[in-house]
Amino acid sequence: MKRKYLFLLVISTAFAIMCICYFIGKYYYDNSKNDKREHCNSVYYWKTVFALCDEEKQWLKEHNIRRMYIRYFDVVMDYSNVVSFSEVTSEYIPVPNATIRFVDSVPDNLEVVPTVFIDNKVFKECKMMNTFAERLVTRILIMSETNNVRSIREVQLDCDWTATTEKEWFAFAALVKEELKKSGIILSATIRLHQLNQPVPPVDRGVLMCYNTGGVKNYNTTNSILNRNDVALYAKHLKSYKLPLDIAYPTFSWAAWFNCNRYFQALIRDLKPDNENIKIKNRNYYEVVKDFYKEEKYLREGDLLRFEFSHFTEIMSVKNMLEPNLKKHSIILFHLDNYNLSKYSTEHINQIFSHK
Repeated sequence: MKRKYLFLLVISTAFAIMCICYFIGKYYYDNSKNDKREHCNSVYYWKTVFALCDEEKQWLKEHNIRRMYIRYFDVVMDYSNVVSFSEVTSEYIPVPNATIRFVDSVPDNLEVVPTVFIDNKVFKECKMMNTFAERLVTRILIMSETNNVRSIREVQLDCDWTATTEKEWFAFAALVKEELKKSGIILSATIRLHQLNQPVPPVDRGVLMCYNTGGVKNYNTTNSILNRNDVALYAKHLKSYKLPLDIAYPTFSWAAWFNCNRYFQALIRDLKPDNENIKIKNRNYYEVVKDFYKEEKYLREGDLLRFEFSHFTEIMSVKNMLEPNLKKHSIILFHLDNYNLSKYSTEHINQIFSHK
């Protein structure tokens, strides 16, 4: 009899364990199958005032944009000792800068990803950065609530960290991730191409930034915004990168300004090649023929300008090289600006957003 009861006990225990394993497995299977993060057409919004013109609203509808990464503010070092993000301290502190102002409301059908740019100098010069993680998250959530930005599912941090700041940046990101988890929000981070062969940051997702790939300060650089040859140097690391990645392509242009001795001065974003004070020198290089001001900068006769654009053919060449190594990813354009986007046909935008 004892053997009979023992046999029944073993059988019933095994059956119970099988049931538990089944339901646990089914739970995780269903959760993975019902992953609520939609992979969709997306765009960055990188201005200090949120206001959409009619053309931009139409562009969002036409291309079925479902997610918008809105830059909320930057974090930079405050060298004036003006306290606005911390308690009184004798040390220099990080402060929010260039905070966005919402003039328009965000369209109801758009998921917003609040995005914060953090200057890498912050992690070099501030030894107490970890004390600001909770306050950073609180500021993001308050800004979202104040401006009626609902149902935040993701926050993104943008920082071009280096080997010397990796430890501090990773520690800060881990703390921000834990704070966001309390509200059911995931954390993503921008990943530069040169970071693909570096350790993976402690975040939930990454966005591979396929722009600003060349040396903008080098006068002889052909196009620092996007060059396939620059991207190809890092593409081999993409398949083995241990972080789910979305991918961002450029749709912007600018002019790199050099003095007469070819020393880099600044980037000028609102200057067009048909300006009456400049003339073409060769290819995309122009020379200043008359002194003038632009964006609070004084350009002198003899100074040089290199106009750079995000060429459709270059974007597609990079896309065809990189995207076969990605799975279940969203495509993001940088950024929503009617002047720059108007340079692309509807078909061109559709091709950039396409998944093969």
